[in-house]
Parts: sequence; structure tokens; C-alpha cells
Amino acid sequence: MKNLIVIAKNTLKLEIRGKILYGLIVFALLYILFQFFLADLVFKELPMVRSFGLAGIYFFNAIIALFLGTTSFFKDIDRKVAYFVLSKPVSRAQFLLGKFLGLCAVLLLTTAILAVAYLGLIAHEGGGFDSLGLLAIFMQFIEMTLFVAFALFVSTFSSSLLSIVYTSAVFFLGHIVSALITDAQAVGIAGAKYAMVEALYYVFPNLEKFDIRNLAIHNVATPFAAVALAMAYAALYIVLLLFAAIWIFDKKEI
Repeated sequence: MKNLIVIAKNTLKLEIRGKILYGLIVFALLYILFQFFLADLVFKELPMVRSFGLAGIYFFNAIIALFLGTTSFFKDIDRKVAYFVLSKPVSRAQFLLGKFLGLCAVLLLTTAILAVAYLGLIAHEGGGFDSLGLLAIFMQFIEMTLFVAFALFVSTFSSSLLSIVYTSAVFFLGHIVSALITDAQAVGIAGAKYAMVEALYYVFPNLEKFDIRNLAIHNVATPFAAVALAMAYAALYIVLLLFAAIWIFDKKEI
């Protein structure tokens, strides 16, 4: 456990020093702050402010998660950090798990900064404390941790460029798999074609499970069971991805 904490802390320190990460956070904050002006000039209604605020946080968090997940592992390899760490009494499993926890800590920090800005915006517009909006942001964070786990997984067997391609593709598929199987059932697709769609549904993560923005926008209470199931789903998927990543990394020569 001590090794995991040390690696996670070092990962957090290294990543928050990155100029690109700071740039993304600044752009995200400017996006939210810009809505102070748009709220009175364009949006007029609070649901519109919520919609654009939550969408902006989601977009920038997705970019940050993609950037962190697909570059951090390779930076450690290129800078020989991985060689130094693994020369100590640290297993490859501890190294990967520590990396994952450190990247999640970075995501949590950036999410917290954006959440505070969002809550300030909503309070300024007369919406009070937006607890449902905060829950929606938290579910976005859970989705991004799954995103990072997948990025680490593909980083163990592919190049940096291919990791970006694979992770982006899974991000896209993760948001359409539920719609694909629903549409396939609606039009009556059967046989091998339906089996293929069903395989996509069960193999790729269903990221729509974490999207409760519409409920938060319209101030509709979210069922606790749905949130709990989504979190359990994310935990299971992350465990499987990290287990596969560790198995591949153990067999890889670096």
C-alpha cells in the first residue's frame, strides 16, 4: 500500500506541473466564466445555463482524461522513470495501480476546480446550491476514471498514437452501444448481425450509464439505485481493465 501511495503522489506531482494540463484547466474556467455574460444575454433561463455548464465540464474533463491516460505511461518510459521505480522493490502491478490512482487524483482535482466554478455560476444566476448538478459532475468523474483505466490498458501494448486512436474509438462507441442495440431491436435485426451488435454492447463500456446531465438540467431527482448500479458497473469494468493491463505489462519487456 505504501508503494501505491508513493507512486500515486509522484504521478500527481508530475502531471500537475504540465503546461498542457494548466492550459486545459484555464480554458475550461474561461468557458464557465464566459457564461456569466451569456446567461443574461443569450441563455435567459437557468436550465440552459446548467446545460452549457455541465456540457463544458464534461468536454474538458474528457480531453484531460484522454491526455493523461494516453501520455503518462509513455512519459514514464521515455524519461526512464519506470526503469528507476521498477528497480526498487516495486512490482509492475504496484506501478500500474499507483499510476492509475495518481491520474485519478489529478482528475479529481481538476473536476473539483471546475465544479466550484460551475456551482458559483448557478448560485449567481439564482439557482442556489445545485446538488443534482454536483451529482452529475461526480458521475462524469466516475466515467473519466473508467476512461483513464482503458487508456492505461491500451498503453501497455500499443504506441502513444494508437492509444489515442483506440481510446477515442472506445469513447465514441461507449456512447452509442446502448442506442445501437435499441435500434437493432426496433428494426428487427436478427442472426449474425444482431449477435455482432450484442457483442459490441457487452464488450465495450456503456458510458451512457453515467450520463445524468438531463436530469440535473431539469432538476429531476435521480434514483439512488441507478447511481449505485452505475458506480458498481464502473468499478467492475475498471478492475477488469487494470487486471488485463497488469497481465500484459508483466509479460512486456521494457
